[in-house]
Amino acid sequence: MVNIFKVHLISISSLHHPTYLLKFNLMSEKLDTAISLLSHFGLSELEAKVYLAILQGRGDTALALSRILHLARTKVYRLLDNLLVQKMVVTRVGERGMRFVATAPDQLEFLVADQEQSVARLRQSLPTLQSQLTSLSTQPAANSSVLFYHGQDGLKQVTYNSLRAKGELLTYEIGTLDSFLSHAEAEHLRERFVANKIHIRTLTHLTHLEAWTDVTKLVTRYCEIRHLAPQSNPFQFEILIYNNVYCMYRYTGDEIFCVEIYSQELADMQRQLFEYLWGVASKFQVLDDHGTAQLI
Repeated sequence: MVNIFKVHLISISSLHHPTYLLKFNLMSEKLDTAISLLSHFGLSELEAKVYLAILQGRGDTALALSRILHLARTKVYRLLDNLLVQKMVVTRVGERGMRFVATAPDQLEFLVADQEQSVARLRQSLPTLQSQLTSLSTQPAANSSVLFYHGQDGLKQVTYNSLRAKGELLTYEIGTLDSFLSHAEAEHLRERFVANKIHIRTLTHLTHLEAWTDVTKLVTRYCEIRHLAPQSNPFQFEILIYNNVYCMYRYTGDEIFCVEIYSQELADMQRQLFEYLWGVASKFQVLDDHGTAQLI
């Protein structure tokens, strides 16, 4: 009895040993990172936890997973159904009934390839779909209109809308795309500007530019930035001007304001103002292909 009690004390005290705590913290960090990365594959936090529990061998049935993750079994079944559709798990029937098996990490590359093929098919069919929808539309064309957008998704939408620019996009910029997009999203957008051959001219209050992109072709061929002293035109909004669109947005703290004004007259007037300011703005000396620059 005494020996058993001593073993019990040792096992309990070992939980507070620095080495154990370090391993626990490292494992927790790895799981958090994995959950975050799995979100890029379209998994919710709960779906990622179910997938990781199966991958780690902590459970392979809905009952076991519900106990481990403290979720209702009906909820676990719905999560498993989603994971099956996303090909993150498969089922296996054995002597003890149906079990769930996690897709091996080295198989995720095939899932990415499937997504790439799906995107390629969507892009290929996009022009035909746009043409068909335009022919079916009964909405009358308006000479001018104002559209309001809300929240982070609205901010992303107006930014992606600027990919419609024909030839040139004029911008007043307070920060960079990385201020409100993830770096991966910002780089993807920059690649699209290059693919669409959109030349971007930007006015900014910044006096020094750190390296901001790996899309070097954008820096060398499709983008020019000039410095506008704040007292010359202290703009408080970021502004996009292209085609017949004048767009303003601001993101400060929790406040996100986005508006698109479709008016050829307004866009042309703002384009003329931009050209005047561009003429008096100071040029940057670009120091490398990643956008590092300093005022001349």
